[in-house]
Amino acid sequence: MRGKRLAAVLLTGILCFAAATPAAAAAWRVDAVYLALVTEEELYGLSPGEVLEVGQPVEVSGDYDIDSYSISYLNSGAIACTMDVWASSGGYFDNQTMVSVYGAYEVSVLLRTAGHMRVTARMYPVQILDEARPQLQQKKATWNAVDGASSYSVIVYYFTEKNDNTRRIKKTSKSTEIDLSAYEFIEDVAVRPEKGSGARSDYIALPYYINTSGMVDEESSSDDYVFHLPTATYGSLPDGSSGHNPFSPDNSFVYSSGGTYANTLPGTPTGTPTGTPLGGSPLGGSSGSGAAGGYAAPAAGWFGGGDVWYYLVNQTPYTGWLAITQEEWYYMQPGTGLMKTGWFNDGAYVYRLNTNHDGSFGKMLTGYQVVDGQTYYFNETHNGAYGAMYHDCYTPNGRWADQNGIVR
Repeated sequence: MRGKRLAAVLLTGILCFAAATPAAAAAWRVDAVYLALVTEEELYGLSPGEVLEVGQPVEVSGDYDIDSYSISYLNSGAIACTMDVWASSGGYFDNQTMVSVYGAYEVSVLLRTAGHMRVTARMYPVQILDEARPQLQQKKATWNAVDGASSYSVIVYYFTEKNDNTRRIKKTSKSTEIDLSAYEFIEDVAVRPEKGSGARSDYIALPYYINTSGMVDEESSSDDYVFHLPTATYGSLPDGSSGHNPFSPDNSFVYSSGGTYANTLPGTPTGTPTGTPLGGSPLGGSSGSGAAGGYAAPAAGWFGGGDVWYYLVNQTPYTGWLAITQEEWYYMQPGTGLMKTGWFNDGAYVYRLNTNHDGSFGKMLTGYQVVDGQTYYFNETHNGAYGAMYHDCYTPNGRWADQNGIVR
């Protein structure tokens, strides 16, 4: 593998393993090149007001390697990243090789030979808008201007002489102030900058509502920052599909800055997520069954049947946490590599691994789940605690999870 000219970025991603190829075998085509201009680690590090430009682009597979890259800045405010990608020994590119780049709104192939492609991808800087901090001044509220804001969402808390119950109303302002003369008594005001529309907005997350005390208005704010980063694709797979870039979340990318529940949630599963299922898998479909079925174990991929499954890498059972995609996690037991099912406690935290043969046998469960007649909630957000059981806290929709994780 060619050495990169800039320092490597470590990424917990997906490594696609291919079956071992005899030395005399013919060259094989690389069907897809999956790249990323932004990683989850970089997004997690952002705070309000900070801007992330493209870091070192990363690849998902040992089938190809980014040898070098260059960055240029466009008049539109966009960033162009041009990458030289080389096929690994035995592999080759052709006009059917698809290129998919997470974090890019546009991608094109400038040059392609059997062993080398030059790819350029365009993105905008990624940022969380800075916070707006309001102040009350007689019958109006004012706040600081925020770069990149198209307008401001304003929450007014007020009451009247006849009714001292606090009321709440949401307003929008195009400027950095709002008239409050229509309200008899003002209790507080909270403000959040809003983003515009268009491709640029996909790279912007909104901050929290901030009140006149400079604190987060928890009643109006989400616990999360949300990005909608695009994935640009050049070409298609041989079956005509665009595939799924393993770096790209299935939906928007969400992470929590800490929030109310962070100290009660388990940590992120550790280990290197690897692999693409080859042949059968516990998700359903055909499966190998060892010597009894007349099939040899594959060099890489799922192997087994019924309740007994392993994931092989170079004919060796993989152990530890295994991620097929960002949403699809399994735990392969140390020593044997046997896939774990049911409750799993890593010594400090609790997970639930599916016991049902419903197309997701062994998969780590998320969301609300009923187990033996009791309801539990497992974290659905990629905030450093994906799949972890809630306990001693409220679930996202306000239900209480007790010390055993049972949701009331």
